[in-house]
Amino acid sequence: MKVVETDLRQNDCSTHSWTFWIAAFIVVLNFGLFTWAPSGFEELLSWLEFDRSAILARQVWRIMTGNLVHWSIEHLLLDIGAFLIVGWLYEQAIGRSYLWILAFAGLAVGVNSLIFLPEMATYRGFSGIDSGQFAVVLCLELRMALRNRRNFVYLIPAAILFFTKLIFESLTGRMFFGTESLGDIGQPVPLAHVAGAVAALLFFVGTRFCQTTIKSGPPIQAFSRTTKQECANGMLQV
Repeated sequence: MKVVETDLRQNDCSTHSWTFWIAAFIVVLNFGLFTWAPSGFEELLSWLEFDRSAILARQVWRIMTGNLVHWSIEHLLLDIGAFLIVGWLYEQAIGRSYLWILAFAGLAVGVNSLIFLPEMATYRGFSGIDSGQFAVVLCLELRMALRNRRNFVYLIPAAILFFTKLIFESLTGRMFFGTESLGDIGQPVPLAHVAGAVAALLFFVGTRFCQTTIKSGPPIQAFSRTTKQECANGMLQV
């Protein structure tokens, strides 16, 4: 008897609508970065960026919208490129909580920056939400690897690279992948990456645990039933 496990990573275009719509929306918001864009779009960037003084003056939307605008075209392409790749592969696997995870990560980035970085006047960038998205993916891949140990071959290097990046940026204040060829991508904000990753992971794990407990009963009983159901839905016996 041979057991073949289905892969969490999917590539059906019909299941990735949120990733593409969000990416398209962010590109439109950042038209002001292009030289051919009307002047109004450039003003929009300043109106949406995280601006501490403006937030304290009750322009609270900037806590969230600061994640959506960028400093340069290179900055935009780097953040949205990573978001599209990960979203293309994993949006369906993350499930209905996908949008909430992104929103919660973005909120955590803004709130933590406001509270713990009083010296930071302005902030732009989607990288904090990217970090949250990737942290959830590592959690999903860990579940896969616990069923099929061969998946540890790429999970371990990916996890090491991700956490090394977070630690390096936190200790040095420099971009882990930053080079002059990337152009102006702004000053890295390590707290944004850590806050986005932790918030998204906590939200994802918490909602999955609550859903499982409500549907299946107490934690021990829920674990038993969930395991059986996952084996039935996620594996094919040949």
